[in-house]
Amino acid sequence: MNYKPNTIDWKVGDILIHDADAKKPRMLMLVIRVQKNGLIVTEYIDENIRRLCLFLQTKYKNDKKFLHDPKIFGIKS
Repeated sequence: MNYKPNTIDWKVGDILIHDADAKKPRMLMLVIRVQKNGLIVTEYIDENIRRLCLFLQTKYKNDKKFLHDPKIFGIKS
């Protein structure tokens, strides 16, 4: 973990950024589901990043502590 753990309870439609990602607008993620076990399911908003991710995976499941508000990094969402 690179930053102080997030405490925000994200909901579907929220935009955030992962702790380990570059703090650039192209790395913003959209919350598409919150699982019963508390994991947050996201996907990248930027189409170029999404295309790259097709080789890996398109949706990511993370604990909320790793998912930050972009505003704290000066990124407008």
